Amino acid sequence: MAPTLKLTYFDIQGVAEKIRLAFHLGGVEFQDVRIGFPEWAAMKPTTPYGQLPIMSIDGAPPMAQSDAMLRYAGRLANQNGVLLYGAHNELAIDEAMGLVGDFGADFGTLIQIGMTPAKLGHPEDLKDTDAHAAVVKALRTKWMAQSFPMRMAQIAARVESGGFLVGDTVTIADCLLVPTLARFPQGTVDYIDAACMDAYPAVQAYVARFMALPRVSAYYHALAAAKAAA
Repeated sequence: MAPTLKLTYFDIQGVAEKIRLAFHLGGVEFQDVRIGFPEWAAMKPTTPYGQLPIMSIDGAPPMAQSDAMLRYAGRLANQNGVLLYGAHNELAIDEAMGLVGDFGADFGTLIQIGMTPAKLGHPEDLKDTDAHAAVVKALRTKWMAQSFPMRMAQIAARVESGGFLVGDTVTIADCLLVPTLARFPQGTVDYIDAACMDAYPAVQAYVARFMALPRVSAYYHALAAAKAAA
């Protein structure tokens, strides 16, 4: 019998989107609970590590750590005949996830410098000052000029043949990568040009292939319809 799953996160993509995508791709039923930020203060002390997402399985106390949840989602998908984390290429998937993790950690630093610079070693009173704006601009501009092209070249080398990160079929590594890539063209991060991926057509085509997968497309269409009706 399939487990009863309840995934709880904010109503944003964040670090839970990879899990949602794996569940949808794998045909795994789950309860997608999305809380508002005002609810978080009361909920935080009840979570294992003071963070989201959390996932309950068959009503048991919730589990944490999104990468563990992603691998679990992949194994459930395997049981449904969708080999998102198949034993035959598990090592290759883990390698790809390591590469994506490096890229994600880079991008996370770019976001964190704008939100919580003190966590990166800057003075507590730097936030929202002119000096803070200068630090943000310098870091993001340098990363986009020096590191972004390297990361795009690494990804392009894996997908330019027309497949996905690990061969011709989608895996949890793609569920991990695509939500991060999709943020770049949105133009919502200061000093990151929304057209920055135009120089990497192989990566753009890869994202389009993933988004066109029937279960991914259906998920996002249903999500958009629900938000429009709310």
